Amino acid sequence: MRHKQEPEHGTRSGYDWHRRDMKEEPCQPCTDAERVYWRNQRVVRKEEINRLRRDWRFRTPNARRHFRRNNTSPGNYSDKDVLEVYGLDCHICQTPIDLNAPRQVGQDGWEKGLHIDHVYPLSRGGLDTLENVRPAHGRCNVIKWATVV
Repeated sequence: MRHKQEPEHGTRSGYDWHRRDMKEEPCQPCTDAERVYWRNQRVVRKEEINRLRRDWRFRTPNARRHFRRNNTSPGNYSDKDVLEVYGLDCHICQTPIDLNAPRQVGQDGWEKGLHIDHVYPLSRGGLDTLENVRPAHGRCNVIKWATVV
């Protein structure tokens, strides 16, 4: 344990005590103290933070793609292209994909539906190209990170 005794609540060390030592969600005063600290850090370190962001965007070829929340504008390939090149089997579990199953997570049967999986993730610098994507079941694509991370 990092702390020999329980620190005062409503402080950053109280936040750390909850998260690291007790492995629990912090109380509201400790959470507020952590937020205030980081809000101040963004003001104090504004130039450094902006420089780090610029450097990251320079190193990440498709940084604009990384910040999009929706997958509305994929790379220069279609689902049909991916299936023609790599076939109808999931590249993770090697079983056939149901092309009639819904693709949206949460709908009945989405687990066997088609997801286009980035082999090398966009968040880790992977490119949004046909060479970096493979067909996968929805469930295989979602749970693979639970085992990798």
